[in-house]
Amino acid sequence: MTALFYLAAAVELVVGTSLLFSWQRDRTQVFARKLGLSFFGVAGSVIIFSLYSDAPLDSPVNLWLIPALASISLYFLTSGVLDLTGSPLRGWRAVLLGSTLFILLTGVAIEVDSWSSQLSVSIVYLSVGLLATGALRNKSRPHRLIGPLLLLLALHPMISANGDPAAITIQFAVGAVLRTALGFAVLYVALDQSATETRHAGERFARLTEYSLQGVAILTTDSLLYANPATLRIYGAQHAQMLTPAFLSESTPAEERQKVITLFRQLLAGEIKQANWEGERLRLDAARRYLHFFAYRVNWDGQYAVCLMISDETERMDQNRALLHRATHDSLTGLPNRGALMQRLHDYHLDPAAPTHLTLYLLNIDRFKLINTAHGYSSGDEIIRAFARAIAELPGTSGQLYRIGIDEFLLTVEDPARLAQLEQQLLEQLARPLPTALGEFYLDASIGKASYPAHGPLDESLLRAANAAMHVAKTQPGSHIVSAQASFEQGSSELLALEQALRAGIRERHVYLCYQPKVDAASQQVIGFEALARWHRPGIGMVNPQLFIQAAETTGLIGELGTLLLRNACQQIVQWRAEGKASLPVAVNVSPLQLLNPHFPQLVMDILRDFQLPAHLLTLEITESAAVQNLEHTCSQLRELRGNGIRIAIDDFGTGFSSLSMLRNLPLDTVKIDKALIDPLPGREGTAVVEAICKLAAVLGLGVVAEGVETAKQADTARRAGCNELQGYYFNKPLSAEDAGKLLH
Repeated sequence: MTALFYLAAAVELVVGTSLLFSWQRDRTQVFARKLGLSFFGVAGSVIIFSLYSDAPLDSPVNLWLIPALASISLYFLTSGVLDLTGSPLRGWRAVLLGSTLFILLTGVAIEVDSWSSQLSVSIVYLSVGLLATGALRNKSRPHRLIGPLLLLLALHPMISANGDPAAITIQFAVGAVLRTALGFAVLYVALDQSATETRHAGERFARLTEYSLQGVAILTTDSLLYANPATLRIYGAQHAQMLTPAFLSESTPAEERQKVITLFRQLLAGEIKQANWEGERLRLDAARRYLHFFAYRVNWDGQYAVCLMISDETERMDQNRALLHRATHDSLTGLPNRGALMQRLHDYHLDPAAPTHLTLYLLNIDRFKLINTAHGYSSGDEIIRAFARAIAELPGTSGQLYRIGIDEFLLTVEDPARLAQLEQQLLEQLARPLPTALGEFYLDASIGKASYPAHGPLDESLLRAANAAMHVAKTQPGSHIVSAQASFEQGSSELLALEQALRAGIRERHVYLCYQPKVDAASQQVIGFEALARWHRPGIGMVNPQLFIQAAETTGLIGELGTLLLRNACQQIVQWRAEGKASLPVAVNVSPLQLLNPHFPQLVMDILRDFQLPAHLLTLEITESAAVQNLEHTCSQLRELRGNGIRIAIDDFGTGFSSLSMLRNLPLDTVKIDKALIDPLPGREGTAVVEAICKLAAVLGLGVVAEGVETAKQADTARRAGCNELQGYYFNKPLSAEDAGKLLH
């Protein structure tokens, strides 16, 4: 009997261990673990019972230990079967079941006999068996066996109902066989579910990979184990056998091949967990595709292999290249743009093979705005394209041409030996007519030249040097090439600084007026003043008026500056009158750009009205160049001003476009003879010229002022020649408002 007990315990342990191994292999099969523990509980009960078979019924072993093991076994049996049926036991229900089984079995063991205890176990088996029979009736045959086996286990205690020892042995043997059959049924179910799950996983993998747009391939170093349709499509293969390891290796560029081989070996050896790389690959039809690879190690049919996830990034890369090309190239000519030029100059710093010499030729098409105005912007675009072709196709040109502005191109040349020949070719090309779809055009271009390292480092400063040289070339007629000099760039920098400072100077009222007296030629008494602009630039000192007036005209500040000076002059006249000083007229210079403003006459009258100043106390002086430019418009403006009582003088007469017609047509009051004609006095020829101007002015009823008088002889000669008024350093330099006011007492 004892041997039978040990054999039964051994079977229980084997079945329980098998179930635990099944769970260890697939942790999702929790029922296998629980049922395995249930078999361990039964085995423990059998072993203890065999060891203490002679113990009295009221011993602790029979009262507590064996019932406790039985309750544990029944608990795991019930919970495992419920898991198998899809109704898992969790939380407080699991605690309640375990407690109930333990109390039931120990209580029966204490209060009643062993037969009642067996009956309690049978009731549990019966309940679980009925539940399993109903829940698993639509499952596979092994599933359907579990319920009946549990019912038979519930009934098998009836075999020893009469207490016969032989019947008890049969009962024990039958129970062992039934539990073994139950264990194998559960084990079969576990294995079947594991196999089913494996099959489903394979099917899911097949569905995921077969219909995936991303390539999936399983490889070792010498063979391709699997390739999904997307992989075949990416490489242009009809079947996987076409993707031999030799082809896959050859499709990888030679410079990347060793890197990829090394990554494969590291992945297979487990040295790295995953790897990424990308690059161009060849298809079987020799077409190029840009692919991205993600790789990791897998266990494939018992051997380690590399799983490759392959993404075709060709379209994305083409779009990126197109975007990059648009960002770095001119859309009209297809040439690299300014951004590409600056990037190239920057790359030279990082390139150990950077050239030791580089020359920049900055070409600016002269008067290109005139082409757009005369022929339209579409014609201008066609001419730009033709110009770009003509320069890029010069014979022997080895440099790179860039379009860096609307009408600006830049040519880079690395070979210093080619410069002389290239410059000759450039000038010869510009001398020839430019053939276009619109006909032939002659174009001039101003070209600035700057070389590395002579004119600066390989950065934007070299471009600035070429740009400064180009602006100097602009001052010469026709096509010219001017080489950079430090003074060019310095002058441009100083001009920009001057323009910026002038804005602040006007805003902060640093520009003010000085007053140079005009005297009567006969009595040499002061009869008026000319207001002269002066600017004391903080930190610099006095600035030449010609410089800052020109800067104001260039930047468009002349309107604001002219209005400021005009108001200051009127305010000063009002102040002198308020102080009881003589009311003498003040002349204010007017820029040609101010006269272009159609509202300028109204602006002047508004200022006079603001200060309640009589118009005859204000004289406006214009230059000959201003009079000649837009002559009809200038005459209209001056007539309106003169009609309102404002006196008009023409300044610097005799040095520009002096003519009888101009003096006759312009509404003038005074002619001011330029200092250049006064300097020769009292020389005979100089005197003759001044006399002629004075006679002409007298015929037209105009007063004459001699400017720049510096000596007594000049003053006397100018008076005798017919000048009515004199002005110059011989009488007074420009005075401050305070010093000028003292002359009015």
